[in-house]
Amino acid sequence: MNNKIYLNGSWKFLRDHEGVFSFEDIQISIKNEKSLETMDIPINWELAGLHNYNGTIWFINDFEIDLPIKGISLLHFLGVDYFAEVWLNDTFLGKHEGYFSPFYFDVSKVLCKKNLLVVKVISPFEKPDEVWPDKKRTIKGIFSHHDCRPGGNNKEHGQDQNTGGIWNDVFIELGYNIIFEKVKISSSLNADQSKSNVLIEINYYSAEDSAKEMLINFLVTTPDKKSLSKSEKFILQRGSNKISYFFEIDSPLLWWSWDLGEANLYQLKILSDYFSPKIFTFSIREILLDDKQQFFINGKKLFLRGTNIIPTQFLSDFTNDKIQNLVSLMREANINIVRIHAHVNRKEFYDECDKNGILVWQDFSLQWTYDESNNFKSEAVKQIKEMVNHLYNHASIAVWCCHNEPGNQIKSLDPFLEKAVLAEDSTRIVRRASNYEEHAYDGWYWGDKEHYAAAPMGPLVSEFGAQALPNKESLIKIVGEENLFPPNWNVWEYHNFQIDQTFNIAKVEIGNSIETFIQNSQNYQSDVLKTAINFYRRKRFNGINGILQFMLIDCWPSITWSVVDYYGEKKKAFYTLKECYQPVYISVNLWQDKYFAGKKIILDLYLINDLYKNVNNCFLKFSIEEKVIGHLENISIKENDMVFIKHDEINFQIPVELKIGQHKMNIELIEQKSGKTLSTNSFIFFVEPNIDEKFKTIKKD
Repeated sequence: MNNKIYLNGSWKFLRDHEGVFSFEDIQISIKNEKSLETMDIPINWELAGLHNYNGTIWFINDFEIDLPIKGISLLHFLGVDYFAEVWLNDTFLGKHEGYFSPFYFDVSKVLCKKNLLVVKVISPFEKPDEVWPDKKRTIKGIFSHHDCRPGGNNKEHGQDQNTGGIWNDVFIELGYNIIFEKVKISSSLNADQSKSNVLIEINYYSAEDSAKEMLINFLVTTPDKKSLSKSEKFILQRGSNKISYFFEIDSPLLWWSWDLGEANLYQLKILSDYFSPKIFTFSIREILLDDKQQFFINGKKLFLRGTNIIPTQFLSDFTNDKIQNLVSLMREANINIVRIHAHVNRKEFYDECDKNGILVWQDFSLQWTYDESNNFKSEAVKQIKEMVNHLYNHASIAVWCCHNEPGNQIKSLDPFLEKAVLAEDSTRIVRRASNYEEHAYDGWYWGDKEHYAAAPMGPLVSEFGAQALPNKESLIKIVGEENLFPPNWNVWEYHNFQIDQTFNIAKVEIGNSIETFIQNSQNYQSDVLKTAINFYRRKRFNGINGILQFMLIDCWPSITWSVVDYYGEKKKAFYTLKECYQPVYISVNLWQDKYFAGKKIILDLYLINDLYKNVNNCFLKFSIEEKVIGHLENISIKENDMVFIKHDEINFQIPVELKIGQHKMNIELIEQKSGKTLSTNSFIFFVEPNIDEKFKTIKKD
């Protein structure tokens, strides 16, 4: 029997912008079909055509089910934004608050052959100054307040394009007397990693009339497709219960980030006559952040090469294709950890990170400051526990972070959240907040890019970067051709462009055309990232243990810190990120970028190896426009180490025949035996006229 009946599809709905209707009013409207419209569920209502709608929508669905039904029937909602109240066949089932966590109701005694489901959804407008932005009450993170939202953090427009709605699946689960409320799978390794203990904890509800003996079979499929079978008898008691089961795995296959090994995943099937089959994936791996804030996975120290993502403004539109493309982009850019910036995403995204060995830094959905009341603190504690339990079994999640840029609420609110997370999960890293002191925006909000020489905001830099314009074709789609050049600054600002920082801090030149402006802007962002990453990586495990660039991709048609725009077009800085994040990397410290022909090139090299493989018997090849000008032989780098090559060890000259002007120097690290290129880097330099030519216009006295 198919024990799930999906209720997705065409629903009727009624707008209630002021929130004045009662359930009785809705019943009358249903009978008269007064003012009823239709919407395909699941969807965020902005995408269904309700532009800038804040407030209440009543959703109505009628459906039929074959009766009789044995056992418990559950009505599941996998995602509703933000407040939900639910009625089935005139019976009020209950309420839910929050946008990301699934919830359900027992409808066993309410379900009929013909059914009428009514869901009241409220995604409110929070009154500016009184509530929004500093005393927010809805826990929606970047979905209600951020400088990458439609309108940015502007008080007039910052709540535009409300994300409300029934954005994920709705279905009824039928047929058994046991409800699995929560399943958590934990693992630990012995000292030599030859064995792993796996703990399965199951919280369940039983509607059985009396205590019974229940046989549960645990079937494990290993990453190499071997099968393990365990079984245990438990006493099944009516009501809420918790059972725990330990078993041991010999020679476990560990889950690694992609740059250290395979992302090995186990599958667990839990079978019994008393409930429908349950299938989970889990991993065996250990995560640690030591006293120096150095990150370890399975005992191996790893330098974190990361990014931040806000991949979508509307979770209903974040399809599997988009998720797979995003994870592919991260792999292409050599990223080994991604910070889910101030929001909880949909489950399918974490599944893809699990499979691809991308570590996840998971933020809770708090951005800047919120209401200080005890009621708000209680709700935040409840929801952060829901987040942890909802995502607990994902191998990729390494870090829980309770709040982004909380200011002083790091003392008044966040300690409660930290304790709540630790109570639910002691196996991962828990960070109270990601506050301003670890967000490095030198060259954008202050100072200039050369400040990165001091490697600021360590040891874990969770944000750094600069804005850049997208390519012309994308920019036209974003602001409209009529607003393109000269720019209509009001339109550009609405789409998140920061005028003051661009011109007064970054000092980007606008030029005489939009093409020049785009080029200057993208060059600047690329230069900032290249400068920052080079200085940070040279300080690996010497004050800097990880860096997370802000940010990878745009969540709506906008002009931001992204290196990939909303339409998937890569900016210049994407390729900079890809180059600078190579696990084996040639970091170039260029002493000067202008030379006379025939003069010695002056540069230092830092050869960085983030891998746990020795790089042996290699050589460095230097070439200009494909012409080889020299080699450095006998290069070796130990695993997870760095080699410094001082400028006086590099004895190559600028060829005398090189023309005056700009040139590109390429450096390759090549394995001697195989001829395989392990890493590449390049830089631009200029050949100047000789001294007589340079000053030939100066007249003698």
